[in-house]
Amino acid sequence: MSAGVLDRQTLVLLLVGLCIVNGIFSPYLNLAVPITVVLLPELFPRTLEWVLLWSSVLLASATLLVSGVPAALFERLTRESAESLVSTWIWFAGALVLSLPAVKRFL
Repeated sequence: MSAGVLDRQTLVLLLVGLCIVNGIFSPYLNLAVPITVVLLPELFPRTLEWVLLWSSVLLASATLLVSGVPAALFERLTRESAESLVSTWIWFAGALVLSLPAVKRFL
């Protein structure tokens, strides 16, 4: 592997980091708050801090899951080899597209 190419583990770490940024800075956080209030376990107090934390986790998880759908479809339809990074790059690109509003707010 050449020094200029990212390996799969690094790319997945960047993907997760991008999803976390989307969870924290997303303009759709106000849509996730009512859902989180309903889904919040009784173990945690219903304070603003906890609701915002779990709303961010919900958005980050949703970004990670939804952005993986095109990559999974690509793998299923092309039967690409396991060593190929194409599906991981598709996954990252999907997360980047979903995270554009949050990235714009972050920058």
